[in-house]
Amino acid sequence: MRKILVAALLGLVLLLLLSTARPAAATHGDLSGLYGGNLRVSVRNALNLNPFTATDADSWKVIPLVYDSLARIDPFTLLPAPWAAASWSVSGSTLTVTLRSDLAFHDGSAETAADVIYSYNQYKSVGKAPSDLVVSGSGSTVTLSSASAGGLMFGQGLLLPIVKSGTVTNPVGGGPWELVTSSSTSWTLAANAAHFWPPYLDTVTFSVYADTSAAALALLSGNLDFIGWGLSVDDPGTIYNVGGTNRSLLFDATIVNNPGLTQLVVGFNLRSGRTTSDSEFRLALADTLSPLLARQAHANTIVSRSPVINEAVPWFNPNLPIYQVVTTEYPAPTYLLTDENQRLDSAGYLDRNGDGIREKPDGSPLSLVAVGIPVAESSRIFTIQASTVDVFSRLGLAVSLESVPSASLPARLASGNFDVFIASLPTELDPGFLSDYFGSTGTKNYVHVVDSALDTSLQSANVALATATRQSAVMSVQDQVMTGGYFVPLIHFNAIEATVRGSFAGWVNMPGGVNNFWTYQKVHVTSVGSLAATLTLVPTSVKTGATTTAIAKVTDAEGVPVSGASVSFWIGGSQVASGTTDATGTLSAPITGPSAEGPTDVQVTIQASKLGYAGATASAWMTVAPDVRALAVAVASSAVTIAPGSSATITVTVTSGGSAVSGATVSLEVIGLGGKVAAASGATDAQGKFTTTFTADVGPRTQFRVVATATATGHSDGTGSTTVIAEQRVGTVEPRVTAGLDTTTIIVAVLALVVIGAIAAMMGRKK
Repeated sequence: MRKILVAALLGLVLLLLLSTARPAAATHGDLSGLYGGNLRVSVRNALNLNPFTATDADSWKVIPLVYDSLARIDPFTLLPAPWAAASWSVSGSTLTVTLRSDLAFHDGSAETAADVIYSYNQYKSVGKAPSDLVVSGSGSTVTLSSASAGGLMFGQGLLLPIVKSGTVTNPVGGGPWELVTSSSTSWTLAANAAHFWPPYLDTVTFSVYADTSAAALALLSGNLDFIGWGLSVDDPGTIYNVGGTNRSLLFDATIVNNPGLTQLVVGFNLRSGRTTSDSEFRLALADTLSPLLARQAHANTIVSRSPVINEAVPWFNPNLPIYQVVTTEYPAPTYLLTDENQRLDSAGYLDRNGDGIREKPDGSPLSLVAVGIPVAESSRIFTIQASTVDVFSRLGLAVSLESVPSASLPARLASGNFDVFIASLPTELDPGFLSDYFGSTGTKNYVHVVDSALDTSLQSANVALATATRQSAVMSVQDQVMTGGYFVPLIHFNAIEATVRGSFAGWVNMPGGVNNFWTYQKVHVTSVGSLAATLTLVPTSVKTGATTTAIAKVTDAEGVPVSGASVSFWIGGSQVASGTTDATGTLSAPITGPSAEGPTDVQVTIQASKLGYAGATASAWMTVAPDVRALAVAVASSAVTIAPGSSATITVTVTSGGSAVSGATVSLEVIGLGGKVAAASGATDAQGKFTTTFTADVGPRTQFRVVATATATGHSDGTGSTTVIAEQRVGTVEPRVTAGLDTTTIIVAVLALVVIGAIAAMMGRKK
C-alpha cells in the first residue's frame, strides 16, 4: 500500500510539471491546445527585412518580429516598456540600460552591449538616430546620450532593432521570429522557441497580393487569414463570387475596427503674403469647421480634437479650443455664422462694393485657393471638402476648390501654392511626428509655420527623457497649434481590417489597428473545446522486461472520437511511447515493465493534445513483478583423475531457459581434505562461463567433490557439482594403520602385563 501511495504522489507531481510546461517544440509540449498553426498575411509589396535600408510600411510591420529592441510600446499604457532591456534609468540627457541576461541571436550567439552599440552607430550613420547620439557600455550595460533629441530616443529610438555586430549587410536578429524561407513574393517566419517570449503560432507567412480585391478573394476562399493593410470604408461590403456563392468580408469574415492614425485635417497657409497668415482671418475660418458634421459625412471615423489623436492617451491634451460651427436643426439645418461674420468685419475684411464678396482690409480683392483630393478618390472626403468651402463662401469669401491627386498633394502643400488644404495626414503613437509638421524646418511643415516659441516647445519635447517633462512639452505644442488655428483636425479614420472568421483569437487592439507586434506574439488558434482521454492496460500485470499494451482513447467533450490527436505515454517522469490517434480516436502502444525488486504498482500516464483543443490526461495502474527464473549450473572438470602435482580446469556454465547468463556470481566449495581451487568465486562471462583451476596434495588416492553455486538478479539461485580423483603421492608406502592403539602403546601395554603377571606369580608362591 505504501508503494502505491508513493507512486500516486509521483504521478501527481509529474502531471503538475507537464501542465505548466513552456513551449519547447512545434506543438510546444503544451496541453492548452493554443500552440501551433500558421497565420497567412497579405502584404502589398516585397519585404525588405534589413532595418538599415527598409523604408516601406509593410517591411516595418515585419522587422520588429525578427529583431529584438530595447523597448516595445506597451499596448495598454502606449508608452515604451522594457523588452531586451531588463531595466533603465534616466539622468539628465543620458539613459542607462541594463540588458536581459537571456538574450541570444538566431545563430545562438549572445546579444550584448557591443551589439547594441554597433546597431545604434549604424542607425546614426543612416540618419535614423540623432547625429549627436553617444552610445557606450560593456557586458550588459549600455548608455545612450543625446543633448538634441533624448526624448525622441526614449520614444521611437528605443524601438530600433538590435542586430549582431558586423552584419550590417545581412543583419542577424534575435527576435521572437526568425526568417526561415523566402522568395520574391513570400516570406515565412518561424517561432523562435528559444526566445524569452516565444509566440503561440508556429509560423507566419507573408505573401504579396496585388490589391485589396485579390486579398479579399483569397481570404474568402480560405487561402489567406489576414489582410495586412487597412481597408477603405467600402471594402467590407464588396461582393465576391466564391465557387458560385456571393460573399463579402462584412458577412463572411471578421471586420475589426480600431482608431486609426490618419487624420482628415484642415490646414491654413501661414506664409507671409497669404491672407490666411492673418490670425483673425484664419480663426474666423477655423470657427466654421464642423468635426461632428464631417463624421456624419464619413462613416467609421472618430472626431479629432488635437494633432495627436484622442486615443493616444499619454500625449493627448483635452484642454484645447474646440472649433465647432453652431447650427440649428429646425426647420432645416442652418449654419449660424454670426460670430464668424463679426470677427471678419472687425478685422477689416468687408464687402465694400456690395457684390457679396469681401475685400481685404486695404480694399484689394480677396480670393482663396483650397486644395483637396478628387471626388473619384473618395466621394465622402470630397463632400467634406465641398461643404467646408461652401461654408467659407457663406461668409462672403471667394473660394475655389482645386482637386489634386493624393499622390501629388504633399508636393503641392510643400510648395505653398494654396491658402487652405483639406488632406488626410498620417500620425504616430509617439508624438515625435509633431516636429515634422510644425517645426520651422520640419519636412512636412505644410502650414509653413515659422514660430520660435513653437520651436522651443518642440525642442523641449524632443529633448526631454523624463516622460512627465516630455508630456508637458507635447501638450504645450498642441495648445499653440490649436489656439493659433494652424492645423485643425476634423476626424481620424478607423483602422478597418479583415481576418478569417473563427480561426484565430488573441488579436491585440491598439490605435492603428491589430496589425502590430503584440498581435503576432499573442494571436493563437481559437479553442474549439476540450479533449477527454481514457487509458486501458492489457494485461495489468507484467514482469520486468515484458510488455503490456496501453490503449489510449481520445474524444471531444461530446464523446466524439478525435483523430490526429498527439498522445504521449509516461512512467515515472519519463516518456516511454508516443503517437497519434486513428480515425476512431484510438492509439495502442507497447509498454515495457520497468525494473522492480518485488511486486510493485506502477502508474502509466498519457497526455493527449491537439491544436485547438484543451488537452487531457489519464492514468492507469499495472503491477510489475521481478522476472525470477531458475539458474541451471553445470560444472565440468578437464580431467576425472589427476596425478600428484597436476591440476584440472574446472568450468562452471550458468544458463537460464537454455540461454547463457552473463554476470552471474559463482561461488565454489571443495569437499574433501587436501583439495582446493585457485579462485573460489567470480562472475560468468558473455558465454555464461567461469573457469578456475583445481589442485590436490594427498597421500593415498582421494576422491573430491567440487560444488558451484550461482546467483543473478531476477533469477533464483542454482547449484551444480563434479567429482575429481587425486592419485597418491609417488614414494614409500606408509603401513596401513588400523584403528586402535599405536605400536609404542602396545609395547608398553605388553610390558605392563608381563610385570603384572610376574607380580601375581610371586604372590602365589608366598601363599
